[in-house]
Amino acid sequence: MSTEHGALEAAGTRVPAASPLSEVKLHLVENMEDLFTFKRWLGERRETPLAVDTETGGLDPWRVKLRLVQFGDPNTGWAIPFEDWQGAIKEVLRTYEGRWICHNLPFEQKFFKLHAGLTLPWERCDDTMVELALLEPHKPKGLKPASERHVDPNAARGQDVLKDAMQKQGWTWETIPHSFPPYWIYGALDTVLTARLWQWSHPRVLAECPEAYGLEMATLRVCHQMMVNGMLLDVPYVQRSIQELQEFSTQAREWLQRVHSVTSPMSGAQISRAMATLGVDPIAFTDGGAPRMDKETLTTYRGWAAQPRAQELASYVLSVRHADKMLGSYLENFLEMMDGDHLIHCNINTLAARTGRMSVTEPALQTLPREDKIIRGSFIPHERKVLISCDLSQVEARLAAHFSQDPGLIEAFRRADEDGDDFFCAVAGQIFNEVITKADLRRQMTKNVVYCSLYGGGVTKMAQTAGVPLAQMQPVKSAFDATYPGLQGLIQSITELGRRTNPPSIRSPLGRMLVADHGREFTQLTNALIQGHAAEYMKRCAVDMDAAGLGDYLRLLIHDEGILEAPAEEAEEVLRVMEQCMTDREKYLVPLTADGKIMTERWAK
Repeated sequence: MSTEHGALEAAGTRVPAASPLSEVKLHLVENMEDLFTFKRWLGERRETPLAVDTETGGLDPWRVKLRLVQFGDPNTGWAIPFEDWQGAIKEVLRTYEGRWICHNLPFEQKFFKLHAGLTLPWERCDDTMVELALLEPHKPKGLKPASERHVDPNAARGQDVLKDAMQKQGWTWETIPHSFPPYWIYGALDTVLTARLWQWSHPRVLAECPEAYGLEMATLRVCHQMMVNGMLLDVPYVQRSIQELQEFSTQAREWLQRVHSVTSPMSGAQISRAMATLGVDPIAFTDGGAPRMDKETLTTYRGWAAQPRAQELASYVLSVRHADKMLGSYLENFLEMMDGDHLIHCNINTLAARTGRMSVTEPALQTLPREDKIIRGSFIPHERKVLISCDLSQVEARLAAHFSQDPGLIEAFRRADEDGDDFFCAVAGQIFNEVITKADLRRQMTKNVVYCSLYGGGVTKMAQTAGVPLAQMQPVKSAFDATYPGLQGLIQSITELGRRTNPPSIRSPLGRMLVADHGREFTQLTNALIQGHAAEYMKRCAVDMDAAGLGDYLRLLIHDEGILEAPAEEAEEVLRVMEQCMTDREKYLVPLTADGKIMTERWAK
């Protein structure tokens, strides 16, 4: 079946005759004649790489079917049912010698790997989603919205028709007939949109940020392998943890209700009334004027409320909230998400944030609380293997010292590295002119000043995150700024630079565009530079580890931590190579260093 002209009209969508997509040719392979026609077309010369896309029964390749595989160029698209023609599809994927384009290459590669037993050659692939994320990090990078911007304003009309039909018929992505015209036309058209989008984005990305693009494409390949490998789940441990947390949550809720009349630990109104009954005055308020009872405020009450019973109340509320989150967001989901081999295959989005920071979702391991032990402990090595963790050491603070060129910060890192001391203790020691230990609260206060300055937070935020009163934090902030003026100078210069561009933006050392919202240049751009280059550095570490032969051992990248699984007898050597790949003592004004450890039983912080 084919639509020689008027593809969108054939899908039930009316478009203007002058639409750039009005003359596109789309085809569905239903018989051998269609297949031979497709193969003849495939052998033609074309002005772009060959675009490829899939339609699937859902997002999880371990649980749903591969329904259609589509191929296309700027003028023609083909939809081919996978179950009917998988031999021909595999042949094309295996033997086509030209370049490929995808929009979200890792997604397609996972389905090809699990359902067709092969992957496209990474070195001959481009990803228009990656290109858009580099060129327009502040705009939606989905295929349809990007195509509406750069290909044709009518690009998404067929999608609306398809969704309406699916809702009316009660079809899902797993059950919709592949011969239904709005469905296969929707799929075939995606390859045309990808090819035309590539015509817009590829020359620009090569001109503006080729180094960043090369790094991102290499990172996709490494992260794809991590997603396929998965992490082994300790199922009895998870089941035991669920039971223990449920019992604790029940008992704690009963105590809150009996002692403080708090029936919902999530109710800010109930908790604030209980605090008022204990004689505790509010220290922070919501935009609507109600007492704030979020995690940061409760942490302050837990540590500094004058009334011990208020400290106890805050502690119980925080503990119940944490237990409920561990249950609902993680442990119970683990048992749903694992495959038949008890493996969890996380989704790694290498360009989740504007800055290029990655995210790990399904499950959301990227947002694990830093103090967590239970969730990390759910993951174990296979028999005769170990887990190896390696963390970058204060990478954001080190990059701040590098970019600011502040001699005091650079000297503090130099002395800390030489003496084996803690950097934040060294900084606090300079501020207070005395020896500061890790147990000293002033170390944490100093650390909060450093990071909140980088993230654009004011002194109020610094006090809240440290869990101390504002009056106690203000002198620390003032002393820090006076001791290390280079950091404020960096923030001011970046802000001024960003305000001269539209949108407000700067470039990372690799040419990545880093964007702030209008009016928020002061609070966002320095953070974007630090976070953006930290992300680039961590990705380079992963690519270097792969090049050093550790690619098959890589399992996760979480913030600035890499997780490997290696044979126990190789652990010491693997750790040495890993630390070497994550350390740079030459290119920056302060060394970027990493510390690792071997975990024989389970993943632990």
